[in-house]
Amino acid sequence: MTEVVGVEDTEMRDDPKGFRAVLAHRDFSLLWSGQLVSNIGTAIASLALMFYAYDLTGSAMAMAILAIAQTLPVVAFAGPIGVYIDQWNRKKIMVASDVIRAVAILLIPLTIYFPSFMPTIYWVYLLTFLYATANAWFFPARSASIPNLVESDELVAANSLSQMTFQVVQLVVPPVGGILVALLAPDYLLAFTINSAAFVFSAVALRGIKTNLIPNRDFDNKESLMAQIKQGARYVIGNSILSFLFVFAMLLAVSSGILNALFMPFLEGELGLGSAQIGLVLSAGAASGAIAAVYFSRKKEIDRPLYLVAFAGLLAGVAVFALVLAFDLVTVMLSWVMIGAVDVILNIPLTVLMQELVEDELRGRVFSLLSVAFTALQVVGMAIGGVWAEVVAATGPPMIGAAVALVMVSILGFIAVAKLNLHAGLSKDSDEPIISQKLVVEVPA
Repeated sequence: MTEVVGVEDTEMRDDPKGFRAVLAHRDFSLLWSGQLVSNIGTAIASLALMFYAYDLTGSAMAMAILAIAQTLPVVAFAGPIGVYIDQWNRKKIMVASDVIRAVAILLIPLTIYFPSFMPTIYWVYLLTFLYATANAWFFPARSASIPNLVESDELVAANSLSQMTFQVVQLVVPPVGGILVALLAPDYLLAFTINSAAFVFSAVALRGIKTNLIPNRDFDNKESLMAQIKQGARYVIGNSILSFLFVFAMLLAVSSGILNALFMPFLEGELGLGSAQIGLVLSAGAASGAIAAVYFSRKKEIDRPLYLVAFAGLLAGVAVFALVLAFDLVTVMLSWVMIGAVDVILNIPLTVLMQELVEDELRGRVFSLLSVAFTALQVVGMAIGGVWAEVVAATGPPMIGAAVALVMVSILGFIAVAKLNLHAGLSKDSDEPIISQKLVVEVPA
């Protein structure tokens, strides 16, 4: 059982080694280096994919279908995928996912040469769906593997490094990638090739991991696939802290979906910002996220992490309010700086808590179930935001609605943590263990 130290040990929480400590673990450094290179390639290819699909069709509807193709595999398959992540070798899952992603992304610019019985854009949708399905396997497997590659008191630093890597790539690559993509039009083959090569690099790096990433299983589970998915759900419901994290994240997802759907129309339509200015806004958010990740990297433990999760939602609500009230580029950037920091402030404690609380043989299922729930409700939020904006012929009101919802959910989160005394379950002085017992035969405690 992983224990979280009490308040009296706060001075022991800071880790002066930070990122150096986790990178000293050879196998984790291999995982991270693959992530770094593949993130760079993905950032470039994501731009190329949008431009390529739009060049083929000139249709906004085609872009919407492309977004659905990227999202649907998580909603449709993540539950069953989680079961197999808890049964199979997670290293092999990640390597296979990288290989599939490398092939799928390389084939996309070649679709103009594919058989004509199906329109080219349909081939793009199909390959994008395959690529997204491989993503749905890779990311839960990676999150479930990190606790096996570092010490328990290095989980905060390890997840902070992953977050910082993503944020820095989002800060640096899009401007460079935009120039590269513009130069490579109209087929963008080199951009996709760079991404494919990055996935190959990641697969090679992952193959070098020597740590056993086969989940710890004390028995052979003969239950059906659906029974095992339900087993993961019962495990979450049976733990008050996990239940809180799931419900809180799912409630935030709806507002997040509204913001994602209306962010670009708001900046372009309401404020009249151009692509270069929007790029600056996104870079500002990535920079603040990277700074927040560096701060967390020096922590061995996070004091009162559930309050921090609730605070992140509250800060997000304030930031969205500020965004709606913004009147020029500077005020928009300041608002998005807060939102960029929120992403890290929310994700790091949430991920670390789940890695600490969930048994190894159930970790894949729990991470996958959260992906399903969050993504599905985020899509619902996108639909609500789009319809709402159409009805009122403005993006401001639904964004204000999202901000109000974020604030209300966060206030309820603070109340729930306090009333249920959830942090007591994380204290080493608590009489109640974090996990009441190991999974025995069929039903988790």
